[in-house]
Amino acid sequence: MNKLKVVNDKIVSCELDDQLQVKLEEKNDFFDVNSLKILVLGDTDLEIEYESDHECKLDIFVNVKADVHFSLWEFRHGKRTKVQYKYYLDRNSNTMIRRIHHMEGIRELDLFHLNGECAKVDFLLKTISIKPEKYDMVVYHNAPKTTSNIVDHGINLEDGELIFNVTGDIPKGKTGCFLDQKNRIVTYNLEECKISPNLFTSEEDVTANHAAYIGKFKDEDVFYMMSRGIEERDAIRLLMKGFFLSNLELTKEKEEKLISILEDVWR
Repeated sequence: MNKLKVVNDKIVSCELDDQLQVKLEEKNDFFDVNSLKILVLGDTDLEIEYESDHECKLDIFVNVKADVHFSLWEFRHGKRTKVQYKYYLDRNSNTMIRRIHHMEGIRELDLFHLNGECAKVDFLLKTISIKPEKYDMVVYHNAPKTTSNIVDHGINLEDGELIFNVTGDIPKGKTGCFLDQKNRIVTYNLEECKISPNLFTSEEDVTANHAAYIGKFKDEDVFYMMSRGIEERDAIRLLMKGFFLSNLELTKEKEEKLISILEDVWR
């Protein structure tokens, strides 16, 4: 497993194979934010941990070359952050992204450019929101037969506010594209939560779907667990655990770490 650790907006450790090129460009007179640039040349995977001990900004560029299968695991924690991602996926590339957030607030922009025919992105975000968080995600299907699966799952607690704005764009002539959005927020406070799913399709020969849900766990699910002798708060904790860990292929170490984070905020 290739590994990268970024503290605030600087790389502090890096272990990479020859299929990855990583470069940090520091801010200058023209750009007021550091840029992390990742070039994926061949089939590989990468694990990145982002840590921030003060408010910071970072731009991240990921370029995946043609016919490459790339798996990216990201864990972000710490103080409030502003981050912008730009992905460029070439022909027949397949990129899978699994991202976990435990932040004291975040403002994030994700731009996915599916530039080559049959390019595919499979994206999953899991976040525990305890302060305001806003995500804007736009997928540009710039070539025919491209595929995007975007899943955002949030648990909203304490002083959390959670907003997902997710947009898919398919221009005229880009036939055979598949676009799917699934967004869900489980909230247990009275702060703002919002999901805005947007599908802009100028072509008929496509498949475009979205699903959105905001609310608590179903009463019948909680009641069923309570009927088996489980206290209500423990029942909700178990449901949160299942929701937060679903669709993640985790090592035992990662699973224990995520469970510890969840239990820390849901006492």
